[in-house]
Amino acid sequence: MLKAFTISLFISLFLGYLILAYLKKFSIWQPIKNYGPKNHFVKTGTPTMGGISFVLSFLIGVFLLMDLPIKEVVYIVISGILCSFVGLIDDIVKVKKRTDGVKPRKKLFLQSVVALFCLIFLFKSNLYDPEVFFPFMFKVNFGEIYSPFVIFLFLACMNAVNITDGLDGLACGSSIIAFSALLIISLLQGKIEIAILILILIGSLVGFLYYNRYPAKMFMGDMGAMFLGGVLASLGLVLKVEILMPFICGIFLIDTLSVIIQIASYKFRKKRVFLMSPLHHHFELKGWKEQKVVKFFWSIELGLSILGVMFYKFGW
Repeated sequence: MLKAFTISLFISLFLGYLILAYLKKFSIWQPIKNYGPKNHFVKTGTPTMGGISFVLSFLIGVFLLMDLPIKEVVYIVISGILCSFVGLIDDIVKVKKRTDGVKPRKKLFLQSVVALFCLIFLFKSNLYDPEVFFPFMFKVNFGEIYSPFVIFLFLACMNAVNITDGLDGLACGSSIIAFSALLIISLLQGKIEIAILILILIGSLVGFLYYNRYPAKMFMGDMGAMFLGGVLASLGLVLKVEILMPFICGIFLIDTLSVIIQIASYKFRKKRVFLMSPLHHHFELKGWKEQKVVKFFWSIELGLSILGVMFYKFGW
């Protein structure tokens, strides 16, 4: 299993070097939004869409290291790829047309279509299981509610990772922690093939983090973020830990909730709860250095992921 991690790590480092050079050559820069923190304007000119490196590294690693076309593995890979297409469209629009990318309603529509395809493919793969386990309690058959629940899970994960991808290394490092928790759960379930798949992805992300850590040489872009969201959602479904995803994806959930709270508060009270949302920007405006915010959020994600694994270990 160490082989899977090591090979994908070196593939990711190599591809990252090539893709970074390509992005610089063709001036594929990250547009900095005018309403973001002012100190982020120094990031102008940083290449974006770097997530291509870890997506390709992951796919190459799966091709080289996975022996059998196991349906769970195929589902996870295809779900991630489908979700990445929405992010790719958004990245292209950001670079070529407008800094905000695809308009929110259109983006949500595209994400919903992709989530629907992921649901249909879940049926076709004979992986659809409406029974959801609750730790220390029992399992509940969601029945017809499970289908919209699956769609919601994909939408939530895609957008949550995308929202959290606002500081150098934040989303990448948090994803490594979340996938590590899912790796432990897959091993506890004895699903070695899925564990190898996750290790390939973790190796790819660690390689990308070399380029994405502060000060970032390149950003993952929406393509990379939505790919990670799609893989997180599909892993939650395949491992049947849907109800634990708020813990395993804890920091992504917190950042997303901060945006929802901020919008709702301003709409109904005409007041802001945070200096700026997502929450990581609030801490920046409080005077925290970017590296400190990232390490603090990583620590929260680690704590919540450990809690999720403990719930699984002792509550299932």
